[in-house]
Amino acid sequence: MSFGIGLSGLNAARQDLDVISNNIANSNTVGFKSSRTEFADLYASSVGGSASKGTGVQLANTAQQFSQGDRINTENSLDMMITGNGYFVVDQNGEKSFTRAGYFALDAEKNVVNNQGLNLQGYAADASGNILPGTLADLKISQSELPATATTNVTGAANLDSRNTVPSVGTFNPSDPNSYNSTMAFNVYDSQGNPHTLSMYFVKDSTPNQWTVNFQFDNATINNAGGTPIGSQTIAFNSSGQLLSGGTFSIPVPEATNASLVGVADMTMNLDLGSFSQLGSDFTVNKATQDGFPPGQLTGLEVSKDGVLKALYSNGQNAVQGQIVLASFPNDNGLIPSGDSLWSASFSSGSPLFGSAGKGSMGNLQSAALEQSNVDLSRELVRLIEAQRNYQANAKTIETSSSLTQTLMQII
Repeated sequence: MSFGIGLSGLNAARQDLDVISNNIANSNTVGFKSSRTEFADLYASSVGGSASKGTGVQLANTAQQFSQGDRINTENSLDMMITGNGYFVVDQNGEKSFTRAGYFALDAEKNVVNNQGLNLQGYAADASGNILPGTLADLKISQSELPATATTNVTGAANLDSRNTVPSVGTFNPSDPNSYNSTMAFNVYDSQGNPHTLSMYFVKDSTPNQWTVNFQFDNATINNAGGTPIGSQTIAFNSSGQLLSGGTFSIPVPEATNASLVGVADMTMNLDLGSFSQLGSDFTVNKATQDGFPPGQLTGLEVSKDGVLKALYSNGQNAVQGQIVLASFPNDNGLIPSGDSLWSASFSSGSPLFGSAGKGSMGNLQSAALEQSNVDLSRELVRLIEAQRNYQANAKTIETSSSLTQTLMQII
């Protein structure tokens, strides 16, 4: 029986060495989770026997260790690391697999794929950037340039110097600084993304706390649809310098009657000067914003900690492309390793639960980072020595048993 016991010990030690060797071999494999061997003793008993005899050892389980790996920083925004619970979901021909290895990039069709070419799964987004939860889909980046958007809203904030006097030149002339007190300008865009300049010239009136705002579009007078110049608007302040009236108005710029607009849609800009003030200090522009922009080319990608994937464009805009979905399981140890840093679900693992990062039990995502293998190389080397000694000891058991058998044979 000692031969069998020793042989079971050799087999157990060999299996232990196999697992340790695999851990060491994958110590630099991104997203790899180490394993450990769990053994159980063997006993034999006879009917009516009063005592059981040990018959060796067997491998009870190879348990994966799902502790967090260290962070590796990268320069690729599609390299991703899960901090906490969860797995990336990838798909090949309708078959879902799960991984902690966050190597992702764009293929020729702008699909987000891992280094095996499997499609990363998530929630798609509509044309307005709204996430469409519920159904998993291949995440894909739009190949089209971001179209231009015409300016419709213009917001300005400034202080008009109450110490100013009425200009010496009574008739406004944008070429004559003596005909106005202050000026500010906005870069605005038409429906094709062509840039234009909307200028405002502020003229202090003889009426206390009142100013006239004169408009110019590309250094020319703005004409309405009938060809009549749109000259000015009046704004008024109270005795404390706060805006009293005239803070909001619309400026139509028809294409047909304004020479700098050619072949584009008519423009109408809603101007908000509600944050203007009139105080006894120098003219200061605090804010000058507008909501139009030219067309843009894709320049990069951005992933937020909750997995929202945005495309970044050369015009400074961004557009939501979708949201990365993570999966979790009732029993991680029930997952079946399938190679290429992938796992498959099993009856033991339970069905996957899908959700966005940072919600419920799901961990957060970190962009431009990868999760290193959780293998502790120093510990594995110590285990390797222990397994080697265990193997040698069991071999010695067989050798000793063999010697005893030879002695017995010599007596006979």
